[in-house]
Amino acid sequence: MDNRFKEIDAVIEEMQALVAALRVQNPDFYARYPMNLSTEAEEETIRFVTDQWQLPDEYLYFLKHYVPESVSWNTDEYLSLDIYGASELSQGQWGYQYNPVTDEDILDWPSSYLVIACDEGDPYCMDLSRGDTVIYTAEHGTGSWDFSIAYDDLVSFLRSTLLPRGLEEWEMDEDTPVNYYKLMLTGEGQDKIKTLMFIKKAFSCDYAQARAYLEQVPLLIYKGVELRAAGIEAQLKSIGADYDMRPISLEEFISDH
Repeated sequence: MDNRFKEIDAVIEEMQALVAALRVQNPDFYARYPMNLSTEAEEETIRFVTDQWQLPDEYLYFLKHYVPESVSWNTDEYLSLDIYGASELSQGQWGYQYNPVTDEDILDWPSSYLVIACDEGDPYCMDLSRGDTVIYTAEHGTGSWDFSIAYDDLVSFLRSTLLPRGLEEWEMDEDTPVNYYKLMLTGEGQDKIKTLMFIKKAFSCDYAQARAYLEQVPLLIYKGVELRAAGIEAQLKSIGADYDMRPISLEEFISDH
């Protein structure tokens, strides 16, 4: 099997483990809104999407073997991320590539861009003319689409979902020591655009404000428990940003709080 497919299997397994842990903590919610990440797509559904689009092998493997049903992923990276499966892929283009009311294509949409997920209106897309799984995104509601690269491949995009929102609020064993850390962004790193996107998400601001924040480095990104700090550090590493992370005392943590 292609190593890319093994990487998809591995990250989906991590996502499933995370869902299982959340289900234990909140069984009533997951009884009402079950989340299934491992469902084989029907052959007819796969034929339908492959008749419409020439899909990269890696993404086609994902659609065949992992078809999310009613997935809305809430993390520190995403407000409410909907990941489309094969059966939902056509509808996922509505409002971007296609207007279902007028039954017309939307002219200002790049014809080769396929929306594979959406976060509160912000699309995550593949450029099918490239033949790879580089993931692009853009902010909706600005009057025009200004796309930039969000992730280098599908696996990186899926892995970005693994940090749940509010980890510091999860119940922990009373004997578990609590360690606190401070994370500072110290520079734009390897990819200024990705760093700006990280700032935009972290501070819920527009691109202009994100650029202003980047000019103010060192910039405090997070001050709190180790578990969440480690997750944010992983995000910063993945985009190649310059940062500093150090342990702090309880007294320093509660200062200015």
